[in-house]
Amino acid sequence: MMPVTVRATTNPLAAASGVAFGQATNVKPIKISATSLTKPVHLGMGMGMGMGMGRGVEMVGMQSMNSYLLQNLNQILASGMGGPLAGMLGQFAQVPPWAQKGMWPQEKIPGEEEEVDDEEMGVAETYADYMPPKLKLGRKHPDPVVETASLSSVEPVDVTYALSLPDDTVRNGLLSALQLEAVVYASQAHEHMLPDGTRAGFLIGDGAGVGKGRTIAGIIFENHVRGRKRALWVSVSNDLKYDAERDLRDIGAGKIEVHSLSKLKYAKISSAVNGNLKKGVVFSTYSALIGETQANTKYRSRLKQLLQWCGEDFDGVIVFDECHKAKNLCPVGSGKATKTGLTALELQNKLPKARVVYASATGASEPRNMAYMVRLGIWGEGTPFPTFMDFINAVEKRGVGAMEIVAMDMKLRGMYIARQLSFHGVSFKIEEVPLSEPFRDTYDKAVALWVEAMQRFTEAAELIDAEPRMKKTMWGQFWSAHQRFFKYLCIAAKVNQAVVLAREAVKCGKCVVIGLQSTGEARTLDQLERDDGELSDFVSTAKGVFQTLVEKHFPAPDRERINRLLGLEAKTKAVVPVPVVAPLNGKNGLPDSAAKRKLTARQLVNAAAKRRRGGSSSDE
Repeated sequence: MMPVTVRATTNPLAAASGVAFGQATNVKPIKISATSLTKPVHLGMGMGMGMGMGRGVEMVGMQSMNSYLLQNLNQILASGMGGPLAGMLGQFAQVPPWAQKGMWPQEKIPGEEEEVDDEEMGVAETYADYMPPKLKLGRKHPDPVVETASLSSVEPVDVTYALSLPDDTVRNGLLSALQLEAVVYASQAHEHMLPDGTRAGFLIGDGAGVGKGRTIAGIIFENHVRGRKRALWVSVSNDLKYDAERDLRDIGAGKIEVHSLSKLKYAKISSAVNGNLKKGVVFSTYSALIGETQANTKYRSRLKQLLQWCGEDFDGVIVFDECHKAKNLCPVGSGKATKTGLTALELQNKLPKARVVYASATGASEPRNMAYMVRLGIWGEGTPFPTFMDFINAVEKRGVGAMEIVAMDMKLRGMYIARQLSFHGVSFKIEEVPLSEPFRDTYDKAVALWVEAMQRFTEAAELIDAEPRMKKTMWGQFWSAHQRFFKYLCIAAKVNQAVVLAREAVKCGKCVVIGLQSTGEARTLDQLERDDGELSDFVSTAKGVFQTLVEKHFPAPDRERINRLLGLEAKTKAVVPVPVVAPLNGKNGLPDSAAKRKLTARQLVNAAAKRRRGGSSSDE
């Protein structure tokens, strides 16, 4: 094998045909402009059509892919796809081992200074402006949209599908051009069947703001117009059912009813007990999808309910919204597949003709989390990868670059679309919130509360002679609650200032979007359940964290020891509920069984402390 030496400014193939393989070093990407290749070039990714490089199309690779390209040149030659460049490709394929590391040696010519191309020293643009290239339909999206450079280098498939949506929906801009493009490509993909006999699916990878919800509603509406009246919509939260109804209403499909699966009884969905639901959208969360009942009924699982409602020949839409929640179907290491992932897979397997739509901004970022996306035709019968694990083994070891090629291949085959809002002109600013004196006082008192709580937990653990394992669990829960408590307290300190900033922005004609770190929804729902659905005041999430810690993790196995810790066992034989107790009054601070109200954990600790000091706790 002859050694190959390449100078910094020399084409290693000296190709006069216009094919240029640029300098491939460890600091510079490799650029390939294929102007003479008329056949698709298969890169060995095993995709349905490979990744073609047509006339005038530039492909930009990365140093991590250099060896990958070299390994597949022989495959190109063997298949006869090299064309008139076969001789040059063969010479390039016979490079020595050091070239496979993407490190071309450079011969230093004495007295000659290395030229540096200043124009290419900067960072390349990662995103490219996006407009639907092959669909001239609908109004422009109200905000600039971009696409990754790797995806923009791939031309989408030609549009062959004719929309059936009402003219008003398109003409009035109820769906923007970008959203209509996704509806068209999804519907077009659903026209094809995979080699294993199942219907092809579609992956929507659009980011926030592009309108995945409206796009999904558009796909459901399109199928509804064509006579497919039943659809399943699986998402992460029951609250999103109202968003689904709003999206359908906004595009002119308000007549399509949305029914929550969790509200239905475990019986036939189309039966009288469930309102004779013959058509519409059944909305389910991933947790509801795996729901089961212990009742003696024919339909003990939600999955059986849905399968019966759809029927074996169901060819309607199944949407897996935020589908990354169905991940871990094929977990790393010894972990078991999640029930959610298995159920999502079974639903697709039992309904082979269903039109499946996956929607997630992070759907194609982690290959192992794509196990449930069986309708994309990347692995399985008729593909180079018989199983999902074969696909994983081929892709994971090649890193992010390989996943970029997977995404490019899916777009090339019309099964994937991913756009996101442009951040051009966006500014970022951190506002410092001045602490008010009342908040400082509240914070100091909270610190004192936790110091005292730590002392009480320590005393209680010693009193009951807690085992090391119990102490480890107790302190783990204690400090976890401690962190959550002060996180919520700090969030609360920002609310007033956030309101001030929001009002100022609205006065300036701006649209305000507020992102919440934590909603406190779970605490609010718990409090609603305790108070029979009525709230007299806002629920304090921080208080709920502390109260739950005391109720569930205070180191006392029985009530007698709690009484002894509080110093109440010698004073009364009455049962003292924890943490719900009667108010303390009288000289000895004993419970008054006549009056009943709830005491917080803070009041309980204070009462115990004052009892020990011989003081009265009537003011508590």
